[in-house]
Amino acid sequence: MSTSQRQPRALAMTLQDAAALAAFWGPGTEISRGAGISSITAPAGVALSTAEAAGITAERYVVAFGNQATLPSLAGIAAVLDTVIATSGVGFMAACFAAPEWGRTVFRGHLFQDNRLVAHLPHELSAHLSGRVVTIPHDIVTAGAGAIRRQLAAAREQGAALALLDAVDAPACAQVAAALEGNLLIAGAAWAAGAPPPAAAPSANATGNIAILSGALDRQTLFQLGTARAVLPFHQLDLAAAGAAERAASWAAQQTSPFIIATSVPPDRVERGPEAASMLADVAERLAAAGIRRFVITGNDSASAILDRLGVHTLQASGDALGLTWLTAGNYSLLLKPGGFGGQRLFLGEFEPHIRLNTAAE
Repeated sequence: MSTSQRQPRALAMTLQDAAALAAFWGPGTEISRGAGISSITAPAGVALSTAEAAGITAERYVVAFGNQATLPSLAGIAAVLDTVIATSGVGFMAACFAAPEWGRTVFRGHLFQDNRLVAHLPHELSAHLSGRVVTIPHDIVTAGAGAIRRQLAAAREQGAALALLDAVDAPACAQVAAALEGNLLIAGAAWAAGAPPPAAAPSANATGNIAILSGALDRQTLFQLGTARAVLPFHQLDLAAAGAAERAASWAAQQTSPFIIATSVPPDRVERGPEAASMLADVAERLAAAGIRRFVITGNDSASAILDRLGVHTLQASGDALGLTWLTAGNYSLLLKPGGFGGQRLFLGEFEPHIRLNTAAE
């Protein structure tokens, strides 16, 4: 089998990265948390550990990261990349940190977020990598996929361990994706992943009411919650109150339309720690016991805690909603919303109650 025909398997830095990659690869794509033989391995916790990265073997890897507004720490990404480069036996990886849809671009190795300089990637990553880092600059990328492939081959022949590719917009990303098709080790956002592996038949979505559980603190999610609470039933969890989870579950039992339970608050009101995600997990467990099977979750910490509490270890991509992808796990359907994703009315796009006036009222 030629290199370009080998089907990839992916390691996702976060659950949100796994969900984004599952959406890119399509219905039936399988995700395992922590370990397993699914198409995508997601972290058992909040972020993929080097031990988890080292424990997975495959002919071809995609390391997915950056599919959300906030990029994971460069040191954490570098540690995982270094582990994959070393344990795979390939010894060379091509990576692109650009994600234009999230406002993230790379020019001459410099990483920008919303046009603000974040880091010089070769310098930052070299401190955490065993091998040498090189840059495939903008002029090579704009010359097309063939030029990129030749530069990658030269970098590998010269003993580089990691080649970082510039990309400043979607057309540049398309050129990079085309050039990376034949590479055994690839890292970046979902767009870099290439053709999907063979997918299982997608599972059916769960039915019934929808619980929106929000632990995210990013500005966009807070904006969306502010819009939604004028229409959907909304309950703000008080982390300091005794019995808060029980009261939230009792309140939820009275709701007949999609509802929101949140620990999300503006930055000046943040007084939280692990207890915020843990309390949302308490609520999710009580809602599940009461028969709720569909959950929309914001916040990577919250998603990890909730999936742990529900005993979810394997997920599968199924139907779409809100521009995201439902992930099914047993009797559950879960929609993971990344921070910074979506417009003002995101939570009302498909969940808003539809009220019909009777003839007399009309």
